[in-house]
Amino acid sequence: MKSPPLLVAALVACIIVLGFNYWIASSRSMDLQGRVMDLEGKVRRAAAERGAVELKKNEFQGELEKQRQQIDKIQSLHSFQMENANRVHQEEKAMLMSNITVNDRLIQSLREHLKELQMEYGKLQMDVYWFQKNQTNLQRKFSYDLSQCINQMKELKEQCEERIDELTKKSSDVPQIKENKDFPEESR
Repeated sequence: MKSPPLLVAALVACIIVLGFNYWIASSRSMDLQGRVMDLEGKVRRAAAERGAVELKKNEFQGELEKQRQQIDKIQSLHSFQMENANRVHQEEKAMLMSNITVNDRLIQSLREHLKELQMEYGKLQMDVYWFQKNQTNLQRKFSYDLSQCINQMKELKEQCEERIDELTKKSSDVPQIKENKDFPEESR
């Protein structure tokens, strides 16, 4: 059975068109696989950056805890010193009350000593104030850094989601393009 030459030519043309379409589809598939690999690498890098942010957060929390412990130590030292100063003052005052006429000069020296203690108390209050101010600054800095890190993570996440959406749209558009290419050829 011999087939007419037009039928053989049509079959050869169909085979060539099908081979060309297969080649285009496979090259697009390779491109998409490359893009997927790039996106996976970016996701891994984002995860690594997130881990680094978590480490920084933990370090800041450790520093904050150390500052709090130092403030607690200073406050306890301050209260201990104030209790000691008050106790010494009360003992000296009791001695002065029992011997007022003899120890008039001692009363004057105790008043000077009290002024020194008050100045020391003022200095300690200033120290506590500066430590609290430093702690507040560290908390603000930590909050700012944390918000910056969260914003960066959100931006990266949105970029990744946009790219994934673009890829899914492109991958869903590929079969429609093939169908549209096939349609005009069938009508011919």
